[in-house]
Amino acid sequence: MVSATQLYDFVHCPHRVCMDAFGDATERDETSPFAELLWEQGLVHENAIAETLPITANMKLMGLADREQETLRAMARCEPLIYGGRLTAGDLVGEPDLLEWTGMGYMPGDIKSGSGLEGDEGDGKLKKHSAFQLAHYVFILEQLGSAAPGRSAYIVDRDGTRVVYPLMEPQGIRNTATWWDSYLEALSEIRAVLAQAKKSRPALSSACGLCHWQSSCKEVLEKAGDLTLIAELGRASRDKISGVIPTIQAFADRDPDTFVQGKRTVFSGIGPETLHKFHSRAQLLSTLGATAYLKERIEVPINQKEVFFDIEADPMRGVVYLHGFAEREYARPETARFTPHFAAGIESIHEEEAFRSAWNCMTARVRDSTIYYYSKYERTEYKKLAAKYPAVCSVDEVEALFAQPAMIDLYFDVIKRTTEWPLYDQSIKTIAKYLGFHWRDTSPSGAASIEWYNRWIETGDLAVKQRILDYNEDDCLATGVVVDGIRALPVKI
Repeated sequence: MVSATQLYDFVHCPHRVCMDAFGDATERDETSPFAELLWEQGLVHENAIAETLPITANMKLMGLADREQETLRAMARCEPLIYGGRLTAGDLVGEPDLLEWTGMGYMPGDIKSGSGLEGDEGDGKLKKHSAFQLAHYVFILEQLGSAAPGRSAYIVDRDGTRVVYPLMEPQGIRNTATWWDSYLEALSEIRAVLAQAKKSRPALSSACGLCHWQSSCKEVLEKAGDLTLIAELGRASRDKISGVIPTIQAFADRDPDTFVQGKRTVFSGIGPETLHKFHSRAQLLSTLGATAYLKERIEVPINQKEVFFDIEADPMRGVVYLHGFAEREYARPETARFTPHFAAGIESIHEEEAFRSAWNCMTARVRDSTIYYYSKYERTEYKKLAAKYPAVCSVDEVEALFAQPAMIDLYFDVIKRTTEWPLYDQSIKTIAKYLGFHWRDTSPSGAASIEWYNRWIETGDLAVKQRILDYNEDDCLATGVVVDGIRALPVKI
């Protein structure tokens, strides 16, 4: 049976569908506490939202064995709003959170604990995995002769807002394929994988972080010298290149200009500059003892003081709970002093107080310091906080602050633009560890910090709070280590 969960997994990693069906269960990693938290809080949120809806038939009160039959009976009665139903049609199975009677058939809906749309900047794009899951429910309803016309569905997001998914619309200006067409294509591929008529391959990506096949797949990738081990070279690019250049070593040994044709390369969608970048990284990964280097000299504002800034946020609760600042004298790590601005609870007043304190700190420090942060995340979250708490500052003031020369996005302004590393990725943790930094915690990650925060909210355990603070401080100090490491890199032009 093909489920909506498999479609979700397929969007993030097609190989996971294969591994879940045919992989050796003894090779699965243990489920992380954060993954368990996501599942638990998703259920809590779903129940909370469901209590606000005019549900007329609750299928979750039925035993699992009876749920499908009771769902069909409720649909035959034209119940206005069915919650927790189960439907099957042929080899398809779906469990839409909501089935809403429109007068002409049923429209499916899902309750999500996150945003109903994609993009940190509110660009309004539908989420691909949500679109595919909703399309799956619509397709099953069509097979049963119970679907509302128009192939539309909806998400109830974390704020209780209804976000409509018109599945017959094109996905974008350039990608004119409809969500429905892409869903059918994905469904066909999943069927082929499950029938073992099509082979899938692992690929290193950001989706690996919470996957229970991460360790197993990484071992396979390293043994094969897979191209996705090259930083930023994803599955799609790998699949275009690997028929000609199968491994990292083979890439390192080839002259990239061989594949350049004017302003393009023989690999669709991969330009000459990008191909040369990947080639340089392949050489670093395949050369024993290779070290990082600068591609050009860099200049950043030098002030007597430096500040390394990092925030922690819980996207499920929609709260930024910690703003951390490590301040030091220029290039003197031994003088570093950590100042946290911690939300004392999950209420808006707590988040606002922490934000105000952090904002005052940053606006004071930018006058005499260079402030480093890693990627656009902090800027994006501060714009959201400003919109949420205009009494602290305006969105325009946030934009103006982060536009100042003394505010340095270490990842986009420096790492991506001017450096190369013999590493699989360019995350702060990977680079800082390469440079010799060690986090005090044995399993440091932003995801783990969220799990700790939720545990602190539930228990008030001060040791858990300290673990959060230590982790954030280490993130800030690691940023300083990376800055110092970059200053020591040789220039290779």
